[in-house]
Amino acid sequence: MKIRSIALSSIAILLLSLSIQPSHAVKVPKPITSFQDAVKRPTDVSYWAWKKSSTQVLSSREKSGDLEIIIGPNTKLSNPNPKLAFDAVKRLYPAFRHPQKTFAIYYSYKDTDWAQKKYSQLFSMSTGQEAKNSCQKITECWGASGTIDNAGNGLILSAVMNGAADPNHTSGTLEAHEYMHVIQVGSFFETPQQGQAMFGIKAFTPWWFAEGGATFSQNAAIYASSFQKYSKERKIGSSHFFENREKKYTEKWILNFIKPADKKVWSDPDTAFHIYDIGALISEIFTAIKGPAINIQIYEDISDGMTYEQSFEKNFGISWDSAVPLIAKSISQLVKK
Repeated sequence: MKIRSIALSSIAILLLSLSIQPSHAVKVPKPITSFQDAVKRPTDVSYWAWKKSSTQVLSSREKSGDLEIIIGPNTKLSNPNPKLAFDAVKRLYPAFRHPQKTFAIYYSYKDTDWAQKKYSQLFSMSTGQEAKNSCQKITECWGASGTIDNAGNGLILSAVMNGAADPNHTSGTLEAHEYMHVIQVGSFFETPQQGQAMFGIKAFTPWWFAEGGATFSQNAAIYASSFQKYSKERKIGSSHFFENREKKYTEKWILNFIKPADKKVWSDPDTAFHIYDIGALISEIFTAIKGPAINIQIYEDISDGMTYEQSFEKNFGISWDSAVPLIAKSISQLVKK
């Protein structure tokens, strides 16, 4: 049975968050309860997004469903226990649909053809290019994807650079990111939109909501025990944007990225990567105000027939058009001028 409302109210999350203090002495900022708060105190947003998420993760004992790991014959896992990442995301979003079983295919450059064959056997809508798209060169073999199959099982395809030890492939953040996509797509299981969701979850919302929500969630889930580690990962992931070396990331530019006249800015190679970092910053604002469940609740609402804009207004009590300038103003204050 699908969950149709946010399980913990923002008030309940806030009270629980206030009752659990950080392990290190940290001056706790005033809560962020509105978009106006995010504009007035933009640097406090990340703490409350992390804190509400941390409270959710650490107060749960939920575990994700069965996991079948399928490893290429020439591949060595860089993260020996990916199940921990799936469990962390399950605890971040315990009230929503999770697959009873997830298949995770790991492959290196030598195993690309092998991986595609395995993936095509599990995913009926395969284009035949998924494995190659994530591993185009032996030195650029690090992509991944997450979706569900026809039966609603999770399906993750992850390239591995043998011998590489970058944090994204060792900490669990990669698995958490792709499993978040599994949950996003799973919101449409057994609905008329399931096929579209399986093939491309970005069709239902701004592209940055899908990738930014997954990027935020990977860090919030994996680093739930440490705001310092969460902040470090956030800074690394958004460093190009924060540094603003070309001075192009103005409030107007950010506003136009959030709500562009067309989707070219989300697909252009020069700006497409911002659906991850700017998207995560927007997700932080959403989460600081409403708690982490909002990142999936909007998909649930859309699967019930709402548009993104209708769901947004239902959950936040403000129209999307009215919120966009406030979001842009808040985020613009985080970049160097």
